[in-house]
Amino acid sequence: MIMMLPFLTALIATWLGMRGQRNASISVWAVTFVIYLAWMKYHMTDKLNISL
Repeated sequence: MIMMLPFLTALIATWLGMRGQRNASISVWAVTFVIYLAWMKYHMTDKLNISL
């Protein structure tokens, strides 16, 4: 479920933008960007466990 969070926030931001609520849309895009940054930090610093 948590993997869908940035897609959901991006969908909400797009919907708000289409409705003309520019400030709310930009705010939700900023939240989406922060979620992407958190994902990138987690995946770049996580130990990669590979069983060979």
